[in-house]
Amino acid sequence: MDPPTQSLPRPAQDFPEPTPTDAYIIPTLGLHEGTFVFSYLSTFLSYITPYDLPVELLRDAFHARVSFLQLIMEALKVESGYICLIAIFFLVSLIPLCYTIAWGCSKTADDDINPGPTVDAVIHAEELSLEESLQCRRSFLGLMLQIIILLLIASIIAMFITNEQIASAIDQTPIVVRSSLIDVETFLKDTEQQISFLLFEGLATAVDRIRSDMNDLDKLLGEPIQNHLSLFTGIDIIFESIMDIGTSSNNLFRRISLLQETLARAAKISYEAEYRLDELQIQLSVLQRQCTYRDRPLCDTLKIKNFEESGLIEKIRKLQNEPVLAKLMSMGEAGKNSTMKTLTQELTLARSIFRNYKTDLKNATAPSKEHIESYLEGLSNTTLLSTNTFSNSLNALVVEVTKTANFSDSFFDYYREVGAILWLTGLTATVCTLLVTLILLAALSCGCCHSDNKAGLTLVFGAIVICLSSIALSGFAMIEMLLGAHGQVFICNPLYDEPNYTILGKLIDKPGLIYPVEPQNGIIDEVLRSVDPNKTFSVNISLANAINECQRQKGTFSTFQLDTLLNISSIMDCHSYPHLDHAIDELGATEIPFIGFTNQIQSTLEGMLTDSDINLATFRMDLTQLSPDKDVVTFIDQLQRVSAQIQDVATSSRMTTLGSRAKRLQTSLLVPLEQLRGDIVYHLTALEFQLSPWANQVNKSLIHLKSAQSYLDAESAEICHNKSEQFRSRLKGHFESYRNHTHVILSDKCASCRPLFDIFDAMRMLFCHHIMDPMNGLWFSSFVCLFLWAIATPVSLMMSTTYRRLEMLSGKLQHSNSNYYGNEGSTRSDPRLQLPPHQQQPPHLDPSGHWSIQRSISVHIAAAKESCTDDDIIADDVDAYRDGEVVIEYIELQFDDGDPTKFRECLI
Repeated sequence: MDPPTQSLPRPAQDFPEPTPTDAYIIPTLGLHEGTFVFSYLSTFLSYITPYDLPVELLRDAFHARVSFLQLIMEALKVESGYICLIAIFFLVSLIPLCYTIAWGCSKTADDDINPGPTVDAVIHAEELSLEESLQCRRSFLGLMLQIIILLLIASIIAMFITNEQIASAIDQTPIVVRSSLIDVETFLKDTEQQISFLLFEGLATAVDRIRSDMNDLDKLLGEPIQNHLSLFTGIDIIFESIMDIGTSSNNLFRRISLLQETLARAAKISYEAEYRLDELQIQLSVLQRQCTYRDRPLCDTLKIKNFEESGLIEKIRKLQNEPVLAKLMSMGEAGKNSTMKTLTQELTLARSIFRNYKTDLKNATAPSKEHIESYLEGLSNTTLLSTNTFSNSLNALVVEVTKTANFSDSFFDYYREVGAILWLTGLTATVCTLLVTLILLAALSCGCCHSDNKAGLTLVFGAIVICLSSIALSGFAMIEMLLGAHGQVFICNPLYDEPNYTILGKLIDKPGLIYPVEPQNGIIDEVLRSVDPNKTFSVNISLANAINECQRQKGTFSTFQLDTLLNISSIMDCHSYPHLDHAIDELGATEIPFIGFTNQIQSTLEGMLTDSDINLATFRMDLTQLSPDKDVVTFIDQLQRVSAQIQDVATSSRMTTLGSRAKRLQTSLLVPLEQLRGDIVYHLTALEFQLSPWANQVNKSLIHLKSAQSYLDAESAEICHNKSEQFRSRLKGHFESYRNHTHVILSDKCASCRPLFDIFDAMRMLFCHHIMDPMNGLWFSSFVCLFLWAIATPVSLMMSTTYRRLEMLSGKLQHSNSNYYGNEGSTRSDPRLQLPPHQQQPPHLDPSGHWSIQRSISVHIAAAKESCTDDDIIADDVDAYRDGEVVIEYIELQFDDGDPTKFRECLI
């Protein structure tokens, strides 16, 4: 299996990504800020209108297919909840009027203040008790009225705030609508810019990568082939080992050169030594002839070997002329025709062929690259033409949006007038409600200032005003309720019907309220068809899916199925352009340079092995056995022994002279020759040790080279094909990466349609939360005021009655006090009612104008037993009563703060 040497295409994130604009206005308006208190009313309204909207009826009404009366009659069938609310409003508004009429028609029992004739003290006590009861009632009614006034004030504040919120939202509506239209234009332009940028810049990046890869073809195709072949053949290592053979051959050359030099010196010395030995042998022959007859037998024993007999010179000459050594020397020589020179040249050529393969491949593929370049240029032009339809469609939409923005100006003038009328009506209702509340507050203030008569009249006046205002406020609340509730049900509920938007889809998508004929593919396709009636594509996407996708920040391209408009799949696929695809397929590498490119090196190495076949051991053994120096030394020793035995003095003297000559020959020539012979043996031994590894190295290199060449001849074609296919796949992979990256970006990041959802959300937020919620809050606050008025009317009238009765009771108490406590002459003369002087206090006038005495008063009540019942007699000790006995009780009235209306009874 081939190793993964081919690098993968660059990651998709290297492609340029468009930068979306942040120049949208809607997010800066702050429509989502604030607290919408009355949003809960939408839930209540959904409960009273549980039916689906009659879409068919609305369509017929929109296209004037039904009369207004028929529309009302059909609407009543599904608006029973609203009818009940209107009835409740109307009935609640009638409560103050009905109660006021009933109160006015009823007779006030003013005489009941005095319960009847009885004892004066008892009358006075009952009057005080009644006044205390009325005061308690007045306090309770006053507290209730205060609570009602506080609730009314809170409701009026709510009415004022909601009315101002409605007015502010209506004033802001033109700004929001214009901002929305501007944002739509910005979105369309930004979408066109982002998608065009993504397509053109992405294609330009892919084209640049293809061009870069073709420029780096030597690195991306030639170099992987080289690396693969080098890895599986080890050709570089083989070349290095062959280069090491040259180094070893140089060592052999030096060793053989030393051997030859030694042989040359030995031959020269041997020649001279041979000549000297020949002379010495002649002299020995002359000496032997001159010996006396008696000494001749001794003289004949002397004998010396010459070089011919030893064979030294012949061996040296044979070794000098050995042809194998000459060939081995030629392998290490740097001469012109030497073997190593030839091997070096062939090796250099082979290495050049292998190492320059990527450069040669780059030059050989230049025509194919030119064809690809021309087709890439045509692809860019085709892409430009393919995007014209997309750009034209978006530009047409921008023109339509601009026309809508210009048309909306005249509508907003009328819209502002309606808003001003609504605001003025709401303000009038709020002010009127506030005035009624102020009347009640004024009556309450008069009661606190003890102006009971004014307080009572003011309360009656306030009740009459409430009767009149309730009818008007109920009408206002009904109108506001109808506007707010219908706006909530007909507009807000469909707009917030997430995630299906069923009603909204029925209204404007399918079947479509605004189209006379039901659209085939929905409103989005109709919008695109309106800007391009001749379009041949269709966009089949529902409005609900589009809103949900935009809410999740999906891309505009995938959300609105713009692939049918732009056909990006064919643009980004190189197979859609057969000429370009064919030109890429023609781009490839050839294996021809690797076929048999080491044959010459193999031949040279085989010749080197053949030429290096020599047996150096034979020469070494022969030279080891020959030693002329030893022969001469033996001759000199023999000559000395014979000379000692010779009797003839002359002969002995001549032998001594001959021995001296032999000694000089041995010292001057044979000793150096013996040394050179040893050097020759040494060089032969060293050469033998060098030659064997060298031959093994040559043999191994030859075997490896043959194996590598066999692999190249068998596999290089397939390897070049596979690597070429990988390179072509890399080039086409740039288109694939471009397509995948473009699809991912278009589906997720590029030209997000979230701004459209923000516009949609802003419009429904403005209408539903900034207009409808305050409007619902306005009618709800008005209804709360109606309800509080319905409670305040009986409270006010009862409080007015209480004030009137307190006023009448105050007059009677003042008269009673003047009779019993006004002066000393009117005091009872019964001695049992007299108090000691130290307990009496002077009279004073209280703040209400009544005379009272600030001391304890004892009231003597006497009654006969037969005129009393058991229930009327209260005693601490029952045994104290006896039959027929009159019981006398003393009751002490304790007054608080000198007020005769505030007292308590104590038995004493």
